Amino acid sequence: MAATKMRFGLNLLLYTAEFTAKHLDLIPKVAEMGYDGVEIPFMDLDTLDAAGTRKALEKAGIGATACAVLFPGQNFVSSKEEERRAAAERLARCIELTAAMGGDTVAGPLYAPVGLLTGRGRTADEWKRAVEGLGNAAEAAAAANITLAIEPLNRFETYFLNTAADALALVKEVGNPRLTVQVDTFHSNIEEKNTPAAIRLVGRHLGHFHVSESDRGVPGTGQVPWKEVFKALKEIGYGRWVTIESFARGILELCAAASIWRDIYPSADGLARDGLKFMQTMAEAA
Repeated sequence: MAATKMRFGLNLLLYTAEFTAKHLDLIPKVAEMGYDGVEIPFMDLDTLDAAGTRKALEKAGIGATACAVLFPGQNFVSSKEEERRAAAERLARCIELTAAMGGDTVAGPLYAPVGLLTGRGRTADEWKRAVEGLGNAAEAAAAANITLAIEPLNRFETYFLNTAADALALVKEVGNPRLTVQVDTFHSNIEEKNTPAAIRLVGRHLGHFHVSESDRGVPGTGQVPWKEVFKALKEIGYGRWVTIESFARGILELCAAASIWRDIYPSADGLARDGLKFMQTMAEAA
């Protein structure tokens, strides 16, 4: 992979669980902080303002990605055809909306609902269904010039993909370059033996990267081995988005979903500013 410059993004979940026309002012705010782009949470798709978002992004001169999840009843690995169809329909809308906004990536656990646990490991049939469903989604993404990045989550949030190696195996089986792996340092800090090694393993298939501290607080204040992480990103020639992810305090549903029961950072603006400086320092030192 040819070495290109990383782009630094901020996930707007730091400020809001829903991104609507009322939140468009977050775009120039993040741009003024020095970020290259924003990551827009795709929750209720009907509340998104694609045209307004595109206009605000163009005015601010920054890019965008989307972070998306599936909800109960939307599941590519389900044995129920209606749930697989619902997952395909939602992901197709996410792709369409991202393209309409001028974004380039849809990232997240795009295979099954977050929090779905079966009390067992995945089955071969579930794997086959994921390959088929995500393969079809990758074709739609290619037609829209959008990259999909599937995110392995820790064992307490999914049973289907927990490690970068598993996500990589699925991506390779699909065999479409528009389907890639997302690595998130919060989850990898739990599940990987060695996060930098996982990054190197994924290599050219790494399509999106989330910077998230071991407690989801300010990057650089926890246990993630950041120097080694950024060195690994440099070694594989990673030149796509490096995006901070944390979550807004005081939003009950969001905090419950992320299992955040205490204050994990002094202020959202502080995390955003300090996090950007930290990422820039790590990237320059790598």
